[in-house]
Amino acid sequence: MGKTSMRAPDWLTARPVAHRGLHNAARGIIENMPAAAEGAIAGNFAIECDIQLTADGEAMVHHDDELGRLTDGSGALLTKTAAELKQARFKGTSERMMTLTDLCDLVAGRVPLVIEVKSHFDGDRKLVKRMAEVLSSYKGPAVGMSFDPDQVVALRELVASRPHGVVAEHDYTEKDWPD
Repeated sequence: MGKTSMRAPDWLTARPVAHRGLHNAARGIIENMPAAAEGAIAGNFAIECDIQLTADGEAMVHHDDELGRLTDGSGALLTKTAAELKQARFKGTSERMMTLTDLCDLVAGRVPLVIEVKSHFDGDRKLVKRMAEVLSSYKGPAVGMSFDPDQVVALRELVASRPHGVVAEHDYTEKDWPD
């Protein structure tokens, strides 16, 4: 069976990508919050964001798998519902966590989305399935990626119409990947 290789689409490489949106904690704009997305749009940057799975199968835009570092509250996102997480405020702000649908509605195709699927490396495909549902009606440019090769396979199978890829680092140390 032959492998197909795909060049990155021009719309993805044509502009800088704002990692977790255009954020600046000193100015009260926290990564992955609505204002960070709005800042990236205003600057005409693509938006890289992270999504995490909730207890009720929703895709929340958030990097960490637990509340607390960037938000009020504590506990794993995977143990909370989307409604509960939408009540979590970003520290020092009145802004709250978004679903992937909320982000797509806010961006409305004005800039590309680069969506990282966070993983617990357990083979669970619920997050990619939810991402596929959301992106099926989203007309804007979007790509999916993950550090987890299993999730990249899921992206290829479930979000086949969108570019996808693996996130990798130049060097991996035992400290970074103890398992």
